Amino acid sequence: MDNQQERLFWWFVGFFDGEGWLTMGIRPAKRCEISASPLVGIANTNFELIEKCHIVLNTFNVGHHISSEYYRKDTKNNKPQKAIQLRGFKRVAKFIEVFGDYISKKEQVNVVRNFISHRIKVNRYTPYGEYEYNCLRKLRELNQRGILNDYTPNTLISNRKVKI
Repeated sequence: MDNQQERLFWWFVGFFDGEGWLTMGIRPAKRCEISASPLVGIANTNFELIEKCHIVLNTFNVGHHISSEYYRKDTKNNKPQKAIQLRGFKRVAKFIEVFGDYISKKEQVNVVRNFISHRIKVNRYTPYGEYEYNCLRKLRELNQRGILNDYTPNTLISNRKVKI
């Protein structure tokens, strides 16, 4: 890694620590009760910073998608916002391989890394067991630290016999 790449790498690590998140996208599935997909995201109203993140991710061959429609639209009280998303086992695994040891969200990284390595070993239609639900519970717990008033109902998981 040359000096320019190293500077971009460390800039991105710091930016992700402040603006990024690591979670699971959970949705109902046809063959299983739910399906969880690892998700990394970064959102910001400064489009130049999102473009710089795009350059860094391209430099390190990490697949991603830039979205301007999915997040806040330009309204009276909100600035328009862009986001970078990495969704899926392969993309998130590559992200963790490159940046995972350096970002401050180490517990979330470890939970997602373990979830990915466990699910890659089984058929994709294999129903989730206790291990997967424990990973989802732990990640939710880690990501909700510091949130005081979260009244958002989670119907996909709360209807499940094994509560997350």
